[in-house]
Amino acid sequence: MRVLVVGAGLGGLTAAMRLQENGAEVTVFEARDRAGGRVWSHRFDNGTVVELGGEWIDSTQNAVTDLAADLGLSMFDTRQDFVTRDLIGSEPIPDEEHANLARRVVAAMEGLGNERLETMSIAALLDSLQVTSPAMAVLRSRLEGTMGVPLTEISAADLGEEFGLTQASTYLRVQGGNDRLAREMASRLDVRLGTPVHAVGQGETSASVTTDEANVAADHVVVAVPLPILRRPGFLDSPPPAFRGAIDGIGMGTAVKVAVATVDEPPMFRRQERDIPGWYWTGAGPDGSTRRAVTGFAGTDRGAAVLTAEVESRLRRAVPETGLDGDHVVVDWGADPWAGGCYTALGPGQRAHLPELQRPWGRIVFAGEHVNGTGTIDGAIRSGHLAAELLLEG
Repeated sequence: MRVLVVGAGLGGLTAAMRLQENGAEVTVFEARDRAGGRVWSHRFDNGTVVELGGEWIDSTQNAVTDLAADLGLSMFDTRQDFVTRDLIGSEPIPDEEHANLARRVVAAMEGLGNERLETMSIAALLDSLQVTSPAMAVLRSRLEGTMGVPLTEISAADLGEEFGLTQASTYLRVQGGNDRLAREMASRLDVRLGTPVHAVGQGETSASVTTDEANVAADHVVVAVPLPILRRPGFLDSPPPAFRGAIDGIGMGTAVKVAVATVDEPPMFRRQERDIPGWYWTGAGPDGSTRRAVTGFAGTDRGAAVLTAEVESRLRRAVPETGLDGDHVVVDWGADPWAGGCYTALGPGQRAHLPELQRPWGRIVFAGEHVNGTGTIDGAIRSGHLAAELLLEG
């Protein structure tokens, strides 16, 4: 079986590697000059590695941990939490305050039921609680920033997913950078970097991709590019109305990620902005000491624009205890031509579109975090497994 894979992110590479392991002849086309897509690691001059893309890996996300083990890559505990945070310039919020709010939200969700949660927004759910505590301010900003769209555009059902209310998790990172997952898989595959695909088509007996140089045919194509690329006019040749409705109907968040090295070892912290949906954090390195760097993230168009314009002053305000060492780095994923955003942001009722992305369309199958609507590294890898299974079983 001859298969072409469009996109060398973790979804496409996982599908490619699994297909190759099962005897398929696979070629991967990637528009960028690197593999990894929205997972991208950066090393500062002081040796500290930061993540400019996908970062947070819960230890329960077995697709990631299993892949790292299969590739012989080590992972380590960041000794940080994704959920509980303090407001910049305010007293620390007791863990119990976060926990009490989480219990109230969970109780409200249980009272409403899954069907109602699918059709209402997070904004409506939180408004119904009539809580104005510092923990609620953090929760609202965290959820809006994480999803990259206003709370009115996020389904309340997503509070039960990866970006929800978990209070006790262990978060891991790949030693040397999360993008080592992609680089290691790419080293085992035929990956054509710097080769954007402009169109994907199919006939009765073959499927094809069009690049700058040629039209390449094969038995099947795995399309593993973000939603905004799928939506481009002419990229897909006459998709079925239901599929077109799915890719047009699912939301996409936008975000900016920033990072800067520090002169000395900074304190461990998780600090949330008040006026924009953004936050900053430090974390442990492989040796257990705090990494000499600060990372920040702001979601939504407004948050991304403000952080980009004021990045230096906001970074300094976020970590006044420690001097910053050199220039910061900024990645605007919404402006990235091969991403168009950070990841899927499912709005009320949009989960119903996902089955259309999870089934073959003739000789074409799809991979990427949008296929299961998770917005996570783990979800991207799982989508790659699904794409490979569909072809191997079909």
